[in-house]
Amino acid sequence: MPKTVLPYFLGLPAWAFPGWKDRYFTDAPSRLASYGRVFNCVEGNTTFYSTPAPGTVAQWRAAVDPPFRFCLKLPRAVTHERRPDLRELVRFLDVVAALDDCLGPCLVQLPASVDPVGIERLEPVFEAVARRHRIVLELRHPAFFAAPALAEPWLERYAAGRVMFDARPIHEGDADHPDVRSARHEKPDVPVLDTVYGGVAFVRLILHPDLPSNGPYLDFWADRAAAWIAAGDEVYMMIHCPNNQHCPPLALDFHERLRARLSMPALPAWPVPEQKGLF
Repeated sequence: MPKTVLPYFLGLPAWAFPGWKDRYFTDAPSRLASYGRVFNCVEGNTTFYSTPAPGTVAQWRAAVDPPFRFCLKLPRAVTHERRPDLRELVRFLDVVAALDDCLGPCLVQLPASVDPVGIERLEPVFEAVARRHRIVLELRHPAFFAAPALAEPWLERYAAGRVMFDARPIHEGDADHPDVRSARHEKPDVPVLDTVYGGVAFVRLILHPDLPSNGPYLDFWADRAAAWIAAGDEVYMMIHCPNNQHCPPLALDFHERLRARLSMPALPAWPVPEQKGLF
């Protein structure tokens, strides 16, 4: 767990990736504990596919300490089916409650097929989650970008944040890069939002594996994050890349750019010593 306290949350889409072992993180005492020495949050994508066992969640909580935050996706049986599985939602909420003060906002990621009419069927989901945890809502239907106010009644009713999704680096960058070809189809090229809702700015930034091309986007978000932190908003930066190998150094690059704008500590030292050639 980091000994320094940062004024925002910085994390990756997972804490374990084969290419990270013994390059950035170790298995001593666990990969999650090693990851938690550097980063203070993580985006939990595995919960989208299935609700973890209670024992697994207990192990997660034991590996880290506050202010670390798990930002977990709701199961797809809840968000991506025509009839949300409310029993699965209750099971998910009961299990993740064991994370206690290390549970960050729950990520409610909706498919592009959910439009301003279709979102109404998810009201029981929003109500159930909001009674127990904070929500950040990721909308992908074009109507919510053409008229952002369409989402505001839902955001206000449930004191929810709205995910700021930015895939411009892979859509505007080299499209022939082998790591990018499939990612361009999986990651929507939606407009970048500029309004913070519910006092939480939650950014999912998809960067390009051609690392030097990311500079303008990293600076763009460092400017925004610095302003939000100064304004007292709760800021989450989730750094993604089609090639997960690059996520840790890209997150470090972002943090250093943010440090150039705000006075804050450096990230703690990498658990694997003698890191070279991160960029």
